[in-house]
Amino acid sequence: MTKTVLVLMGGYSTEHDVSLKSGTGVVRQMDPGLYRPWPVVLTRDRRWRFPPRPLAPSEQSEFEGGPHDLPDEDLSDGWSQTHSPALERLPCDGAFLALHGDWGEDGRMQALLEFHGVPYTGSGVLGSATAMDKSRTKEILCTRELPIAPSMELSTSIGPKGLASRAYQWGGLPLVLKVPTGGSSIGVHIVKTLEALEDAAVKLCAEEKRVLVEKFLNGRELTCGVLEGAGPLPPTEIIPRCGEFFDFSSKYLPGGSEEITPAPLTPEETREIQDLARRVHDTLRLRAYSRTDFILTEDGPIILEVNTLPGMTETSLLPQQAAHIGFSFRDLVTAILHASWDRQSE
Repeated sequence: MTKTVLVLMGGYSTEHDVSLKSGTGVVRQMDPGLYRPWPVVLTRDRRWRFPPRPLAPSEQSEFEGGPHDLPDEDLSDGWSQTHSPALERLPCDGAFLALHGDWGEDGRMQALLEFHGVPYTGSGVLGSATAMDKSRTKEILCTRELPIAPSMELSTSIGPKGLASRAYQWGGLPLVLKVPTGGSSIGVHIVKTLEALEDAAVKLCAEEKRVLVEKFLNGRELTCGVLEGAGPLPPTEIIPRCGEFFDFSSKYLPGGSEEITPAPLTPEETREIQDLARRVHDTLRLRAYSRTDFILTEDGPIILEVNTLPGMTETSLLPQQAAHIGFSFRDLVTAILHASWDRQSE
């Protein structure tokens, strides 16, 4: 008997458009012999749009993520009540989270689904909230003596001049300034001059409450996924073409980066990266799947951040890595659903 699965995509964060692509990939690749996908687009103005019924197998390949002219449910008053009228109108067996960023990866959507008794893919409330906050993630990983970049967190209440001065006094130059809860490298600034530091401080103070300051590290950019039931996946090396690091343009513009899977590493380096990715996954109590980003320095790999809901398009990094151990995109979607729902009671 097939199960009905809501595929939640879009959302309210700066990663809305990226999420639509992930959701489209999941809907198209969900095994019709096992599941009936019911796409749900969360619009930027906090409406939920969905067709009147789950998609038939013949409709899956034609689905294109976006609100289109689907009916909508106004949730403007729902969030404050920890309540979603839309979920009550969508009888389902569970949900596949193709959301990214705030209200998708940070534990709040997970809490809403748990309130309504809807099983969902990926990590639980605690793991999601922890991994979304890079500062808290670092604090926890540090207790396990895992290698992380030296960093400090500053409040933007001290103003741009105070922020720039404190950052420079702490670490000199070059530095990396980033939003602690940002995704898709949005809000990341690599500064190598005092002028660039001051400009970044002005931008961040205008938009954020907290800023994470890190020492800039030279090295190769790597990422490694973990899929429960399969273990750590082959690492990928990322060579940016549009900028000096794997920023939004490098990630999503055609030709923005070269991604090499498996990464050209020694067997020892590969094992070390995979072991670290697994340890991060276990330490943060993540579930089903995750992807950890690294910088490989002369002194070894350094953990940069963790993704609890990695991108799910045909060309995304996690599907690339899974393909190298024999998982088709459809196999990967099925494996994520099985791994998530098997552990949902934990």
